[in-house]
Amino acid sequence: MSSYYCPFCSSRYQFHKINSEGVLICGLCGEGLMRKPLINVRKIIGLFTALVFLAPLFIIVIFLIKDFKNEILPNNSESVVTFDY
Repeated sequence: MSSYYCPFCSSRYQFHKINSEGVLICGLCGEGLMRKPLINVRKIIGLFTALVFLAPLFIIVIFLIKDFKNEILPNNSESVVTFDY
């Protein structure tokens, strides 16, 4: 039922009814309900904008992970600390 809305009533107070012909109508004003599109232009633009701003962060994280994997620790005796108790 959430994919339909009444263009004349507030979205807070909407409830839907089915009339005798099987058509969805608004419970408050009695007008026919309109179908909401699943994907609209606003959602596409918002997703694109979010990806543009988050892409540098993802790239930095990927390069940091690669650097940590490729880092080779020096194998000398001075870097190894031994404790005698």
